[in-house]
Formats: sequence, structure tokens, C-alpha cells
Amino acid sequence: MRGSAFTPEEVEHCWREALALWDMRVQLSPPAPHLPFHPEERGLSEPLAYIDLVKRQVFVNFELLVDLGARDSLTAVLAHEIGHHVRFPHTLGWDAELRVLEQRLLPGLKQSLTNLYFDLQVNEYVGRTHAPALCAVYQGFLRRPGSAPPSPLFCFYLALYEELWGLPPGHLVPAERLAPLEEAYPGTRAEARVFAQTFYSLSEPREQFLYFCATFIRYLDSLDNAGPTLPLGGDIPLPDEADLDAAVQSGGRWDDALAKAKERGWLTESQATREEDPLTTISRATNHLPGKGQGEVRRALVGRYYRRLVDAHVLRLPTAPTNPEPSLRTTPAEWEHGDDPSSIDWTLTVLSRGPLAAVSPLRRDLEVDVPPASEPGIPALELYLDTSGSMPNPQTQLNAMTLAAQVLSASALRKQGRVRAVVYSDGPPLESGWMYSEDTAREFLLQFIGGGTQFPIERLTESAQQTPDVLRVLISDSDFLSNMSAPGALKQLVEATRRSRLLVVFLALPDAQAARRVFAPALADRRFRLVTVAWMSDFGPMAAALSRALLET
Repeated sequence: MRGSAFTPEEVEHCWREALALWDMRVQLSPPAPHLPFHPEERGLSEPLAYIDLVKRQVFVNFELLVDLGARDSLTAVLAHEIGHHVRFPHTLGWDAELRVLEQRLLPGLKQSLTNLYFDLQVNEYVGRTHAPALCAVYQGFLRRPGSAPPSPLFCFYLALYEELWGLPPGHLVPAERLAPLEEAYPGTRAEARVFAQTFYSLSEPREQFLYFCATFIRYLDSLDNAGPTLPLGGDIPLPDEADLDAAVQSGGRWDDALAKAKERGWLTESQATREEDPLTTISRATNHLPGKGQGEVRRALVGRYYRRLVDAHVLRLPTAPTNPEPSLRTTPAEWEHGDDPSSIDWTLTVLSRGPLAAVSPLRRDLEVDVPPASEPGIPALELYLDTSGSMPNPQTQLNAMTLAAQVLSASALRKQGRVRAVVYSDGPPLESGWMYSEDTAREFLLQFIGGGTQFPIERLTESAQQTPDVLRVLISDSDFLSNMSAPGALKQLVEATRRSRLLVVFLALPDAQAARRVFAPALADRRFRLVTVAWMSDFGPMAAALSRALLET
């Protein structure tokens, strides 16, 4: 094994010993050398060991293990990784549930502590027979050249192992840190002893995690950062969006454990009873995710949340599965020099030309596969959504107008219609093409601009001229009345109404009579409708009712 300082026989022997420790059947490949990450891709530090659950492969940074002076700890490290796989955590869904609850108890925490929690469980078991080997790993990390002094949290964490394994103070915690730690956090050693006695005696996992959070919060220098990545602390894969989405909805399962934690004095009244809306939970639960994954997962979770709200209002589902916005390949033709190389269909070329594939490729262009026809009478729907600063960002707080647009959009698409949307504020509007997929429309309508309200009346007029006979719905609030008071604006609105199948102005407005006076010229046209709601909370139900009135056939 090149550059690892371990022979294949040594690795195989340690692997068998690690498997025997857990006495369980494990479907994992034997250890392989760690492949360095690209930091810009992963946003993670290089781990000592981890399991790739997709490949079902254990990876070990053999060179780092030797550099730490812990060459004889390979069996313990492998047993640690196997423990995460076979027992802690049982599922990534459980890990996600803990991360969501952790953010509720420690709002603002950027680096999750759940892996540290699982390490305490795994190392208690592995340490029954391999405590000195685990100690060698932690001591090696502390001795690394250029390493920062251990944080109070890490010192307390090491003190727990000293108490758990009957080691003297200073065996793991650096001796020079003992006095400053006790001065800054009086009673640290006693608290470590009580924790080691209490944590492992709790049989209910939720109570155990609450006790863990209640204890460790004292040693966080700042909730903005839990300190440098801990040794053996980055070896559990992150939950995906499906795991986190289920966890966001799991709050009720913690009620009993939270009540007991409050009774035992672990949590305060506010911590045990704090409730928050799902979008706040989503924001907090994704704060600690590395790199661009944070934004991607957050958008996906927000989209799932709005989809559930839409489903509560739009009961009718598609009559048949759709294949939205697809592309089909045209008939093959000879590829010639100067043609787009991406148009080459290599699969077809190899199958039909054999050895001549490289010198005589075939090309096939893409053309749009027109979706199935919509239900009879379902018009194309064009939405204009106000996202000015008077309404919240739908990514972080429920936006009733965004929800109304989502309801209208889903209603048309579930009838195999098509939807186009314009999201506007006081700058250049955001415009979509024609959309045939709920997911595409949902993601587009979750965009937010902020600022003042300036309805793009010129864009409405232009669209009405280019694509007449379209159902148009304008969603805004009282600011829309001010926009229509601009010179010529109302005249343009009337002209757009004449070219539309129907034009609906859908407003949050307590005084509907004032709006009727403003829109009197437009109301004279039978193709114009004014719909108002007095309260923002009425937008969703009213949008559902409006959908039924406009789209039912």
C-alpha cells in the first residue's frame, strides 16, 4: 500500500479485529486509502477516517494516522467507524432530527455537535477494550505542529473520557489547560464526572441528547462557532434534504422528552417550550451546512414546505403522470466538421458504425417534446407576483402572496396547463418562460427582490399584445393602487384586459370600495375581475377558490 506505512496484511488483520469487536454482519468493503478532498468542493477539513455509504467503502488517512504517532490505533479507528455504521446513528434521518432540535436549543450554532454526541456513544463501547488506542489518536492531534490550543469545549470533551476510562487529569487534557479551564469554568472536573455517570445511564435517546446539549452549551465560547473540527468528528455523512424535511416535521415527538428535561432542570422554561415556524426551523437547520450545499438544501426544503401548503388548498391531483419540459432527439444525420460536437450521439454511433464510430459519427439534435394537451378549456396562465419589501422573503417567512401564486400555478399545471410568471418589485422584473412543471414553477415563484413596488405595466401591455387570449392574474397589495394612479397606467391596464381572456387583479386590501372606484374604467369590461382579501392569511384559501372559479371545466 504505497505511502501508507501499512501492509495489506496489517490492514486486513485490523479490519477483522474491528469487525469482531461489534460482532455484527457488516456489508462494507475493507479499508482503502483516503483520497484528498478538494476544499472548495466539500468545505471540509481532511478527516482521519470515514465511510462512503454510497460506495459502502471505509476510507482511512493512513499517513495522518502515522504522523499522529498512533500507528497502533488502526483497529480502534476502524472499530469507531464501524460503530457509526452499525449502531450510532441508526439512520441519517435520526441524525437530521437531532440537528433540527439542536438548532432549536442552541440558535445561532454554526457547527453542529451531533457527531460529537455520536462519538461519545461509539467511544464508550470501543474504549472498553481499546481506550489507550483512542487516547493515542487524541493526544496525537493535540501534538500536531501548528495546531491551535484546544477550545474549552474540546477540553471538557477530553475530560469526559478521562473520567470514563479512569484516567488522571491531564492525561488527555493538556496539563497547562487544567488550571485556566477550572478558573474560567468552575467545577469542570466535577461536572465531567457527573456527566459520565449520567449520560450513559439514560436509556431514552431523546433524553440523552437533551442532557448532552444542556451540558455542552456552557463550554461554547460563541454560538457562532463551536471551534475547530474535532478529531474523528467529521466522519458521518450529512443528512440529505429528505431527511431534514422529515425532521422539520418531527417536533411533536420531542414533547415528552422536553418536559422531562425541564423537570430535571436541564432546560429552562423558554428552551423547553420554544416553538417556531417551519421556515425559521429550516433556516437554522441548514446554517451549519458547508459551502453552496447550504443554499441548495435550504431552497429544496422551503420548496417542500410550500408544496405541502399548496396541497392543503389544491385537492385535485393530475389525472395522469406528466413528463414536463422534455426534449427528444431527432432522426440521425451525418456529423460534419463545424457542427456542434455536443450533438453527436455516441451511443447510436458506436452501435451502428462499430470501429468506424470515431471517424464517422452521427448527430441528433434535440427538439422540444410538446407536453400532452391540457384539459379542454384550460387557458394559459400568466402570473404577476409582487415581491416588494412590504412582504417577507418567502425563503425565511411565510409570504401569503407567494403562496397564492403557488396555489394558482399548481392548479393550472395539475390540469396539464402551462404557466408563465413575472416576479417584480421596483427594478427590472424577473421573467420565466412557459413552465409545465410544478417544481420549476415553485422554484421560480420563491424568488424575492424586495424594495418598493413598481408594477411593470409596460411588460403587461407587451405580453398582452404578443400572446392574447391568456388568463392573467396580478397579485399585490394596496401599493398597486398607487401604481395605477400614474399617468396612462390605468389606460394600459384596460388595453391589456381587452387582449386577455380574463385579467384578475388580486389584492390584499381592507377597503374594496376604494379599489372599485380606482378600477371603474376596467370594471366596465366583462374580462376584468377585482378580487380582494382583508387579511393576508386569506390569500391562500381565496387563491384556491379563485382557481376553482377560473379553471374548473
